[in-house]
Amino acid sequence: MAEREGILLPEVSCGGLLGAAHAGAAAAEDRHPFALPGDRPVWGRDRPFAVEHIALEFSFDLARRELSGVATTTFRPRTDGLREAVFDARELVVESVTDGSGRELPFRLGERSLHVDLRRPRSSRRRITTVVRYRARPRRGLYFNAPDPDDPERPRQIWTQGQAEDSAYYFPCFDYPGERATSEVTATVPAGWFVLSNGRLASRREDRRRRRVTYHWRQERPHPAYLVTLVAGELVSVEESARGAGPGGADVPVAYHGPAGSRPALRRAFGRTPEMVRFFAERIGTPYPWAKYDTVAVSDFIFGGMENTSATTMTDVLLHDARAHEDLAELCDSITAHELSHQWFGDLLTCREWSHGWLNESFATYFDSLWVEHARGWDAFRHDLREKAAAYFSEDASSYRRPLVQNVFAEPIDIFDRHLYERGAQVLDMLRYVLGDDLWWRAIAHYVSRHREGEVLTHDLQRAIEEATGRNLDWFFDQWVWKGGHPELRAAYSWDAEHGLATVRVVQGQKTAGDPLTSIYRMPLDIAFRTEQGLSTRRVELSEPSHAFVFPLDGEPRWVAIDPANRILKKLVFEPGEEQLRARLAEDLEAVGRLEAAEGLAAVGSPGAVEALASALASESETDLVRAAVASALGRVRSDAARDALVAALDSAPARVRRAAASALGESRDEVAARALAGRLRGRGDRSYYVQAAAAAALGATRQPTAYRALHRVLDRPAHNDVITAGALAGLGALRDPQALDTLLDYTARGRHLNARRAAATALGRLAPFADEGPRTRARERLAELLDDGALRIRLQAAAALSELGDARAVPALTRAATRALDGRFRRACRIAARDLAERSDKGDQVRALTDEVEQLRQRNDALRDRLEAVEARLGDGSPAAAARSTP
Repeated sequence: MAEREGILLPEVSCGGLLGAAHAGAAAAEDRHPFALPGDRPVWGRDRPFAVEHIALEFSFDLARRELSGVATTTFRPRTDGLREAVFDARELVVESVTDGSGRELPFRLGERSLHVDLRRPRSSRRRITTVVRYRARPRRGLYFNAPDPDDPERPRQIWTQGQAEDSAYYFPCFDYPGERATSEVTATVPAGWFVLSNGRLASRREDRRRRRVTYHWRQERPHPAYLVTLVAGELVSVEESARGAGPGGADVPVAYHGPAGSRPALRRAFGRTPEMVRFFAERIGTPYPWAKYDTVAVSDFIFGGMENTSATTMTDVLLHDARAHEDLAELCDSITAHELSHQWFGDLLTCREWSHGWLNESFATYFDSLWVEHARGWDAFRHDLREKAAAYFSEDASSYRRPLVQNVFAEPIDIFDRHLYERGAQVLDMLRYVLGDDLWWRAIAHYVSRHREGEVLTHDLQRAIEEATGRNLDWFFDQWVWKGGHPELRAAYSWDAEHGLATVRVVQGQKTAGDPLTSIYRMPLDIAFRTEQGLSTRRVELSEPSHAFVFPLDGEPRWVAIDPANRILKKLVFEPGEEQLRARLAEDLEAVGRLEAAEGLAAVGSPGAVEALASALASESETDLVRAAVASALGRVRSDAARDALVAALDSAPARVRRAAASALGESRDEVAARALAGRLRGRGDRSYYVQAAAAAALGATRQPTAYRALHRVLDRPAHNDVITAGALAGLGALRDPQALDTLLDYTARGRHLNARRAAATALGRLAPFADEGPRTRARERLAELLDDGALRIRLQAAAALSELGDARAVPALTRAATRALDGRFRRACRIAARDLAERSDKGDQVRALTDEVEQLRQRNDALRDRLEAVEARLGDGSPAAAARSTP
């Protein structure tokens, strides 16, 4: 499962399409525990029977948003004497339960379960079949899309989303990742519709009299209930093939499905899938394991993508026109690779318990980076991991720190965070670094081969690696998997010219006292030296709080790099000086090294540093990844020379560089930057929708008087995902002009594009703190109303905006929303927002108390001074007191 917020909202502060993860203001000392009050340890479930097969039959009443279902489950008791079968079932109206021969079985419904009385003790040697007939109007798990007055263009569709524990909202099952069964889905839908599900299409039958069509899909290899899928609607298809990627070198059928007229967009978004299937099958060492691979894009999907077995569901916002392709191609490839790699990691091998969910999500996140390495090269690969690390660092610094394996939560979805995805991907990359490429790939092949079609825990991965490589990795898993955090390194370099010795001192500065999640790390560390004779890299090992490493060299280094390829997840403070940084920016063969040098030069901020950065930004021989990062670095300098370099970069060929330059100009609070950004919006604007969006957001951030009118002119300008309007709304929020409030309120209304509504809600939270009490109250009340909006993404955005607005009067609304929320992400977001607002209010009360105390002291001091002056006046100017007062 993947989520990419940036495909929906432009990020004001970053030139990247996805934007940097929003960094909170809280320092590490203010980091909260991951677990919220009331969260409890969640352990693996008892499994009194083994599910072997699930057969589902569905028909639908579209007008009532209702399904009628028959769930036939075949299972076998694990021990003799089973008298009752308990299935997960939520909000189902069960009409009858029978056994395989049609005899009625007594049953009762609990709040979350269906209890079936098997009438007598059952033997573990014989299969049991139950047939449950039921109806449901699901609020989770299965979703109906249809046009409405606010969105008359919305397509008619039905789609499911089972992860983590939502399948039980639309069929009774054992909804647990460690329980696997074969399955089949039979669905009857209106004529002209297409139905997609897992496995092979067994049959398609038309009933012309009733104007219905019935599809029957059969999944012949076992998988968990949360991966069962159904998507139905008026869909068009593109069919391709991944040649030689299946068992025995067979071709794998590949297809993409989407709304009418979307075939070109489907090819643009997902067209590299066959190549990816072949790549993963070859590198993992296990052929693609399922009957086919389909990707279907649906409207209003609640995640970015979901890896249902053989049939991934994607959000349709990935579908784009030719003008957007330069901006979106890499993103679409990333999500496609992520979901595809899940067909091995998550579907073929599934975490037994959600607390070990990193075995699904961290692998998919790292393997989408491995696709980047294969398709775009080493530099893009290291940059991709660097961006993912930044997302984790933000969460670690501003929210919480937790180990990869986490079993204290309210719902499994709580742990689907930046630790599970990005930090886990970094851990796998470090494991590759420790083992080396050959042993790494041997270990992965052995792990997949040994555990295919089974459930896994973290110990299974470690054992498989040790079996394949002979390496004991207790130390590695202890510090990186079972604990949280990362090294915080401080490094210093000195040169002994007399003896030709370079000394590098490395200190691990992370706090370990009283923090069971943080260690003194043991890790290999590369240190690179560039002398006149060339580049040499030395590997040392960290294991203590402090080290001093001494190296004989053939001359004084032009520059020194600590961990030059950024292979360790860490924070590093290393200040080698401007001369070395300029040399490294020009000479380092590692793109991430040049990025690091650019950031160092931005921190120096001297005219020479800015000159070097401007030269790199203008260099067409430099990669667009580095140029974009240099643009972001120049934005932090905030000098006229830096601004002028960014203005010039707005005419660069790569859209990535123009986006980054535009976003960075938002740091310049002057009219020159504002005019340049407005120029990207004038007429039809920049040829890239997303450059225009970045320019609009940054124009507001300049806070120039001319920005308001320029931003209003581009509202509702046609663009992919309405991204230009979203950028303009973000700019209005950053402008801090209260007259924008009415516009933002208007764009939160239903009937506006979802992306514009989200941007408007976010902008309200950013603008309202700078408005007077009346407008601020209107903003708070509107955001509180949006907590009940029909669109999940709007509800999530409203909770985040209320937190940013900072008004503690929103706490009751957030608390009520959390109490009635069905979606775990929304519930947790509301709880955290309410907690943060309450804490800020408490701190505000403390500050006000201190202010009152200071004011009382000031008043007492004034009173004493008045009394002293009165005494002096009575004594007269010739008094000793007056004489003393006038003495120099």
